[in-house]
Amino acid sequence: MLDIEIRIKNIVDAIESKKGEDIKVYSVINKTPFYDYSIICTGSSKRNVDAIVDAVKDTMDSINSIEGQADSDWVLIDGKDILVNVFTKDARDYYELDKFYGEI
Repeated sequence: MLDIEIRIKNIVDAIESKKGEDIKVYSVINKTPFYDYSIICTGSSKRNVDAIVDAVKDTMDSINSIEGQADSDWVLIDGKDILVNVFTKDARDYYELDKFYGEI
């Protein structure tokens, strides 16, 4: 398994390659026992969200589950120690997950 910083960089590069926007990486080390990092980004459309998700899946060496891909407003990729959240702009504004990570 690659070093976590390299894995995060590969995920961010994959998001950028598909024109993902407003990419944020939040460290939650020692704040939750379930994962160490959460990555949040925005796709410009549902089709763009799907493209980002596909690119991210190709970079991850381990995936527990993928939730929300059928709807594509918010897709959560559980990569064990890294969670990746891919939102449409409206869903990101609605759920305000960035605010949650800013408070923990």
